[in-house]
Amino acid sequence: MRRFALISTLLLASWINQNLIAQAHLSWKYARLTAGMDTVGRLSDSAELSRTLYTIAYGSTDKRFPNQLLKTIDSARIGQAVGRILKDTSQWKLQVLAIEPLAEPYRELRKTVDSISLAGSDSLLQWQTITHALNEYRIINRLAGQMIALVNIPSATLRVLDPAGRVILKCKVIVGSPRTPTPIFAANLTRIITYPYWNVPRSIAVKEFLPKIKKDPTGFLDAMKMQVISPKGKLISPEMIDWKNLSAKNFPYRLRQSTGCDNALGVIKFDLDSPYDVYLHDTNHRELFSKKYRFLSHGCIRVAEPIKLANLLMGKEWLSDAFTEGRYNNLPSKSYPLPNTVPVVITYTLVEADAGLVYYQDIYKALANKSITYTR
Repeated sequence: MRRFALISTLLLASWINQNLIAQAHLSWKYARLTAGMDTVGRLSDSAELSRTLYTIAYGSTDKRFPNQLLKTIDSARIGQAVGRILKDTSQWKLQVLAIEPLAEPYRELRKTVDSISLAGSDSLLQWQTITHALNEYRIINRLAGQMIALVNIPSATLRVLDPAGRVILKCKVIVGSPRTPTPIFAANLTRIITYPYWNVPRSIAVKEFLPKIKKDPTGFLDAMKMQVISPKGKLISPEMIDWKNLSAKNFPYRLRQSTGCDNALGVIKFDLDSPYDVYLHDTNHRELFSKKYRFLSHGCIRVAEPIKLANLLMGKEWLSDAFTEGRYNNLPSKSYPLPNTVPVVITYTLVEADAGLVYYQDIYKALANKSITYTR
């Protein structure tokens, strides 16, 4: 009888232990799914655990970050978390929370997803879209500890995060159209230019402007306040040019729009050290920010709140609202270096948390029918 009781006790203990392991395994599977991982990890495997925690903290490898951007990866912290979990697997949730990004948009998305899952409404979640968005924020966590400007293309919004990850500015932007998309990249914002010239990209000059100039050279150039620059970099009178004999293949000039309130860049330009010739700027058509569809530019990013952004970047009340309201033309262009360069990251996330989950259209078809995998 004692032998039977002992066997029963051992079987019960074994069943309880296996049940606890299974529960931990299911929890870990869920954690990896929401972390943007594609396989189930093992709490007892230090290498697998390290890989998982690294991805939860910093996302999968991303080539958009050039070497000049500060990338902070705390490998020692990951190692300490691995050690604590291996010592006591019941602490794994606390350790994961401790290494997750602090960025407010990430925390809000994570909290919203968790609340929906805990309510048993997992079927309402678009997991592939969510895991992609979480991974985007985890990649950005490599830049933590400094001010960061995030431009998300599908939502056409700009967020500025302070060094603690709090959102200190959120505003609308206008980004590239599907025909002329804004590239997805990261670069440092180095200076602000007031009353900037707009150096018209060659593609726009020859495809859009040249046919109109040929019809009425003086009228079009005057109306657009365009200057013509010679191959030697000098201003040249439009009357000196035989426009009829010019073509897209034979156009040795450069077009430049004069400074002022009618300039396509507005009166403020935020310069980036980007290879794409893409930057943030004010605009002379601020009425377009009231539109829901804000995919209208040739690739550059028009900012709805340029004064607030400029003051944050300069770290002081540098410009007043009156600066963008003045009606001036042909004022001198001036350049002002920032006290500290600020990384700008262009993201492409189709979901955000805002009183629930808000999904956006895949405007560039960048993620359509594409499986998303995550590797270190």
